[in-house]
Parts: sequence; structure tokens; C-alpha cells
Amino acid sequence: MSNVMNPEQIHEIIPVDKLLFEVMKKKEAGLRLSQICVAYVNEKYELSYTFADDDTYQYSLLRVVIDVFQQVPSICKVYPYAVFYENEMAELFDVNIEMIDVDYHGKFYRIEKEAPMLPPGALEKKAQAEEDEKKRIEEEKQAAIEAARKAEEEARAAEEAKAKAIAEAKAKAAAAKAAAAAAANNNEGGQN
Repeated sequence: MSNVMNPEQIHEIIPVDKLLFEVMKKKEAGLRLSQICVAYVNEKYELSYTFADDDTYQYSLLRVVIDVFQQVPSICKVYPYAVFYENEMAELFDVNIEMIDVDYHGKFYRIEKEAPMLPPGALEKKAQAEEDEKKRIEEEKQAAIEAARKAEEEARAAEEAKAKAIAEAKAKAAAAKAAAAAAANNNEGGQN
């Protein structure tokens, strides 16, 4: 009788900025990249990276949930054959993947429709989301510029107030010195 091994799968949801680190940990553990897939759920992308341990039959899955306008780093430097999965994700779902080693630029498949795996209207929503994100970034940039300008004005006003206070203090000190000198002269004149 043979022993059937069927271990429970490990699922982790991670932020996109931890993806390369976690993928490198899988590689160092000797795991094989089994698949990468993408799903469009609630107007976001769910990217699933599955790794297999061929000795124990253990599968582990890393899931990254991103906004449609977010970029995802390529993992080709860690698993070179990921290039095929990543080109497929970019072409079929229009996922923004950064620095794919071999980027087919939409020519991986011979298809006539852009991002055919997305539901109708999704590309338009993605374009709108990207535009909204650019607008938000520009507004934040303008707010930062305005805050810097205001801080500069406040610093200049503080410097002017400091200079005025120093000038007033010097004037008071000079007046006090002159008054003291005049008082000393009056005392000398009164004693003669």
C-alpha cells in the first residue's frame, strides 16, 4: 500500500512592496515556482504566486491584491521562467508589471482585443482609476509645494521678527547706556 501525501496548502496575503522579498525566501527554501495567475475582483487585481516543494508536495501561495493602476515588480530575476506568466498577465489582464526581462509588448498571444480576460468596461474603469491617481498625485504635489511656500514665508517672517527684536533690544541697550552715561555725567557735574 502506498503512502499518499496531501499536505494542506499555505496561503499568505502580502503587500506588493514585500513581493520580491517573499519570492526570494521561497527560492532560498528550494521551492519551485508552479504558477502565477491573476484575477480581476472588485475592480482590483488579485495576483497569486504558487510555489511547490517537490519533496513534500507542499504548496504555498502568495497573494498580492493591488489597485488596477499599481505596478508590480517582475520576479524574472529570481525565477527566469516567470517571464511567460508575467507577459500573459500583462497582455490578457493589462497588469502593469515593471521590468520584465523579455517583454513581448502585447505580442505574446495573437489576439485582436486588448486585455480580453477583463470584463466589459474594465479597461475604461482602469483608465479612469489611473487618471484619478495621477490627479491625486498632482494635487498632493501642489499641496506639498504650497506647504513648502507657506513654511518658507513663515520662516522669513520669523527671521524678520527676530531681526526686529534684536534691533529693538540693541536700541534699548544703547538708550539705557546713554541714559546711564548721562546720569554719570550729571553726578560728576553735581559733585564739582
